[in-house]
Amino acid sequence: MKRRKFIKNSAGLAIGAYALSSFQDKIESPSKKPKGLIKGDLIGITAPAGSIWNKAHVTKIERILADLGFRTIVGESNYLQEGFLAGSDEIRAKELMGMFQDKSIRAILTMRGGWGCARILDLLDYKVIAANPKVVMGFSDITSLVNAIYTKTGLVTYHGPCGYSSWGDFSTQQVVNCLVKGQPYTMKNPTNNLEDLKTWNSGTAQGKLVGGNLTVISSMIGTSFEPNWNDKILFLEEIKEEPYRVDRMLWQLKQAEVFHKINGVVLGSFRKCEPEEPEKSFSLDEIFKQHFTTVPFPVYQGASFGHIAPKFTLPIGVNVEMDADNFTIRTLEKSVVV
Repeated sequence: MKRRKFIKNSAGLAIGAYALSSFQDKIESPSKKPKGLIKGDLIGITAPAGSIWNKAHVTKIERILADLGFRTIVGESNYLQEGFLAGSDEIRAKELMGMFQDKSIRAILTMRGGWGCARILDLLDYKVIAANPKVVMGFSDITSLVNAIYTKTGLVTYHGPCGYSSWGDFSTQQVVNCLVKGQPYTMKNPTNNLEDLKTWNSGTAQGKLVGGNLTVISSMIGTSFEPNWNDKILFLEEIKEEPYRVDRMLWQLKQAEVFHKINGVVLGSFRKCEPEEPEKSFSLDEIFKQHFTTVPFPVYQGASFGHIAPKFTLPIGVNVEMDADNFTIRTLEKSVVV
């Protein structure tokens, strides 16, 4: 091909790709909600990411769910190990799809994060998932799964406790508020988790929730599973990442223009994110100050979600109002169909 013709054709492709990207950035599937849970419902327990090293946790979560009035079915993945994974990618994806297709299963609880959800995203059938809406919940590495499902199908998913989590009174009540009662409710930290609350930028904002673990969210940038950021309330949490790494990931979000599109940010627990050598580092607070004190949207830190015991259940895709001065997140619509 002659060079001039190649340049002309390449320019046309580039313009077309830009137009397609701009168009895709503006469209989003309308949110669809699964049915709320009632006593007697069957909950599938699966491990779509890391292997379950302590099998006693499987028995423990079965007992907890039974005490709440639910029946359980435990997937094979909970007892498998392939390296750091709970079985092969194909086994984990097939099990998850089987739980979506099984009409008797009303909800899917992921057992733990670790790493591995991103490896199965391309193996899932999102048309089948959309045709079989049901509750899917987890956090940490499960961030990629719950956001990918919402992005691809519009199905509301839930950032909340995994089977491995502690399921104390506060966390359990949050699950009940969101998945059983389903009516609009306000998320406010318990009295024993107030010390990290801080306003970085005052105000209130409304939008649909998206977010989760910062490392996982930043890894989704540029993929087909990246959320549509327009007018969203972004929530972020992290564990065991030094301030320079948190800074790097926030810069990635900023340079991907995420902060140009969202309406607000809620920061959860950033546990064990202190620098190894403080004299050679910014503190985490200094990083947050650099990023969030001059943005045109409200930001607060210390909300009860992430790698801590008291957890909110955050419905991804549901409209909320955040208040950075009173440290609350209030759902503006039902979180499930009730």
